Amino acid sequence: MNNFEKNRNELGLECSVLISDFYYLNNLDCYIKLIESFLNYQIDVQEFKRNFYQINRLDLDKDRKWKDMLYIIDNLELKQFQGLSSIISKLFTDLDVFEEDPLLREEYEIDEEELRDFAKDALSKLKNYSY
Repeated sequence: MNNFEKNRNELGLECSVLISDFYYLNNLDCYIKLIESFLNYQIDVQEFKRNFYQINRLDLDKDRKWKDMLYIIDNLELKQFQGLSSIISKLFTDLDVFEEDPLLREEYEIDEEELRDFAKDALSKLKNYSY
């Protein structure tokens, strides 16, 4: 078994999650700058939500060809990016359950203060991945 096959076999099912983490890394600086702008009150919550969804859509729409994925598996230390996609996904969910209007807010929904707390937590975690 050559090194190429050995790397793929060792990663197994974990491979797709790690590759997802890697793809989010491409826009990591955009996520960080966007969250910082929101936390510093440079943009409002609606602009934050709109821009976050736009960046996230770009990440999810990337053409993920198997040839490229196998190259990534064989040539990069994917473990260093592990967990990145879960941070972005959690913030996506936090934005999804945000309701600005207290009269319309359901029990499971969050207000702007809670969203800012979650964004601050995400920012601190994302900065661990930046160079």
